[in-house]
Amino acid sequence: MNAEIKQPGPAQSCWITWEVHRRSRSVTQELQIPLVEMSRPGRRAVRYTRNSLATLYRLIRYPQRTVFVQVPSLVLAHLVLALSAFLRFRVVVDAHNAVIEGAEHAPFPLGALYRFVVRKAHLVIVTNSSLAERVRKLGGRPGILPDPVPELQAADTQPGSHRAVVISTWAADEPLEAVLQAAPHLPQPLFFTITGRPRGPLAQVARGTERVELSGFVSEPDYLALLAGARVIVDLTTREDCLVCGAYEALALGRPLVVSDSQALRELLREGAVFARNAPEDIARAVAEASRDELQWSARCAARRDSYSLEWKVAAARLLGAIEAAPPAVR
Repeated sequence: MNAEIKQPGPAQSCWITWEVHRRSRSVTQELQIPLVEMSRPGRRAVRYTRNSLATLYRLIRYPQRTVFVQVPSLVLAHLVLALSAFLRFRVVVDAHNAVIEGAEHAPFPLGALYRFVVRKAHLVIVTNSSLAERVRKLGGRPGILPDPVPELQAADTQPGSHRAVVISTWAADEPLEAVLQAAPHLPQPLFFTITGRPRGPLAQVARGTERVELSGFVSEPDYLALLAGARVIVDLTTREDCLVCGAYEALALGRPLVVSDSQALRELLREGAVFARNAPEDIARAVAEASRDELQWSARCAARRDSYSLEWKVAAARLLGAIEAAPPAVR
């Protein structure tokens, strides 16, 4: 992303996260907000205790006017909301889709804990207008900011392989069964490379499926090299309101992209991607189309990246204005 779109965030602000996440890194870089990552190994109880103490120390030692928190973690959100009542700072929650879904559907007491965060935060950042409406219905105050296009430094890998790289964490919302069933329908010599650490009942099926290879867990440089050298990048989800991370990575690298055919992803990518229903035949059809017209879809992806970057700048300025207009203490 070009340097000129960067803009300063709120004065005396920081962004706290208890895990390493590309969105937090890219948003804070673009908004020039100090990022505090507290990602420690160890058992959950020990990790949460250490992170809580470190967060407490940070916010007491360095007073803030605005504190951004990435949620999950739910523990982090409740801790910062509690501290804000005494230290008098705004709390802005950057909410994963799971936060909204948890507030709407999780059983007691988990659902109540999610709803408390949504309602008590000064602002809840989500990635699209549909999620924003769901936040309003829950009694929260939404702000919209999708991911910026990340600045990715890929190795000197040249496109030209026959891999269709399927970006995956083996999560429940990924239609991997449909991907495996699509593999035999790919035109020769294309094949799927599925990223992430295999888990669950589909892992063994995937290992035995022809024209499918599993990358397993790879380092960040190797992951970016894999994407940069892909014939096609594929990132699918069954969540209607989810803007998949692979979409932004494909935009950054200018590679042909196949994503699920949802309204949220169509609004994000427009003419810059091939859309597919989460069905084997349609996934194979979309991958074949993106591969057949590789240069055309690479050019479309790059063009969408440039127009999207300008749109993101407008959205970021609107969000920062809403934050500055909010009162300096929890409602």
